[in-house]
Amino acid sequence: MHYCGLDVSTKSTHVSIEDDRGRRVARAVVPTTPEGIERALARYVERGLRVAIEAGGQTAWIHDVLMEVGVKQVHVVHPLKVKWIAESKKKTDRVDAELLAHLLRIGGLPEPVHMPSARSRELRGLLQARRQLVQMRTKLINVVRGLLRQQRVTLKARALQSARGWQRLQTLSLSAGVREIVTAYEATVQTVTQALGALERQLQARAGRDGRVRRLESIPGVGPVTAQTLVATVDRIERFARAKKLVAYAGLAPSVRASGERVEHGRITKQGRSELRAVLVQAAHAVLAVKDGAAAPLQRWHARVARRRGKKTALVALARKLLTIAFHLLREGTTYDPGRVRCAA
Repeated sequence: MHYCGLDVSTKSTHVSIEDDRGRRVARAVVPTTPEGIERALARYVERGLRVAIEAGGQTAWIHDVLMEVGVKQVHVVHPLKVKWIAESKKKTDRVDAELLAHLLRIGGLPEPVHMPSARSRELRGLLQARRQLVQMRTKLINVVRGLLRQQRVTLKARALQSARGWQRLQTLSLSAGVREIVTAYEATVQTVTQALGALERQLQARAGRDGRVRRLESIPGVGPVTAQTLVATVDRIERFARAKKLVAYAGLAPSVRASGERVEHGRITKQGRSELRAVLVQAAHAVLAVKDGAAAPLQRWHARVARRRGKKTALVALARKLLTIAFHLLREGTTYDPGRVRCAA
């Protein structure tokens, strides 16, 4: 068996390979291309090769290439968790590659980062693009609202969410400079809105073909974006043994401080997928606004927690409960049943 460490940069990749006795048998710098990496590893793949690589912007395609050429194991590691590399006084790309190979051989690497399937990566990309366009449009609209306030014009909350709202601005008495800015921003917002619409149509088409999304949408407050974000983030529900593992992955688990016999539970860790955490909190808000019998058990549960812990804590707890429900729906292949919601807080 041979063990390889790869330190990847934009143009070049440092390769270090050692055998099962710890002897370095190869060291090279190759182009960061499929051909360059495959050429450097080809003679060792047939003998049994394990590869360690830090997670980064190019990890996904490199992982795919390594699996295609027959690498026995690809251990993708979070760079911040490799303390030896992070704290090394002599930190170079060559040293990092050598340490990755050494840690892989002795079993000293932390738990590997999950590499999502190509399907999940594509869905994640679409959802990320959607989030960025929404943020871009919101920033543009806020700039216009700020300019109008300087002109003593205060708009309603969603006044610029439609073309008609922008048309109404033409009837206002604005200075020539502000009107020119508003016209330029209107054209940009409309372009962003069109791009956002195209992405949402793609997401809608994908949602219709995915049974997991339809099951998740049966949960009150969970719409197509929330459901697809959950599906794209989780990838395979089998990799989570329990619902608590998924809750921790989303950063919704309460922090714990234990000293002696004293145990204190604090705020949520927020150490996890921030996009999943955000959509679940939005779904929790939606649950409280829904006038539907299916949402009633969740609303009663939230009310009980709110009386004991306050509304903000109860909202986060509701987001955590929604994720727990989603875990069981995905694992069991069922839809939401309000009768199974435990109302005791």
